Amino acid sequence: MGRPPSIVEDYREWERRLERYQTHEVNLDVFCLQEGVSRSTFYRWKRRLDKGIPETLQADAAEPEQNGSSDALFLPISLKKSRIEIELPNGGVVRLPADTSRGVLVAVVRVVGSLRPWKAPQS
Repeated sequence: MGRPPSIVEDYREWERRLERYQTHEVNLDVFCLQEGVSRSTFYRWKRRLDKGIPETLQADAAEPEQNGSSDALFLPISLKKSRIEIELPNGGVVRLPADTSRGVLVAVVRVVGSLRPWKAPQS
C-alpha cells in the first residue's frame, strides 16, 4: 500500500475530493479523470481516510498554532529575472534575456543548432 503521506494537508485535500465525489452524480472513472487521479489512488485514499487523519500528523499540524504565529515558518525571498542559457549538442551556446519570446528563442536555437560542431579557435 506504500508509505503514508506525511502532510496533513494531503489528507484534508483528499477529504474534500471524496466529499466532491459523494455530492456529484458522476461515475468513478469520469470523476477520477476530471480530478487527474487513478482509481487505485482514489481507493487507497478512501481506505486511509476511513481510519481518519493520523493523530501524529494532526499534532504536528497544530504545533505552529500553539507556538503563536506561523509566520516564522516562512522566509522572505526575492526573485530575479534570469537569462535563458542553452547548450546545444553541437557545442553552441544560446544566451538570451528571460523575456525573449518563444518564436525568437525557437528561431535562434534552430540556427545555432544547424551550425557545424563548435571548435575552439586555435592559438
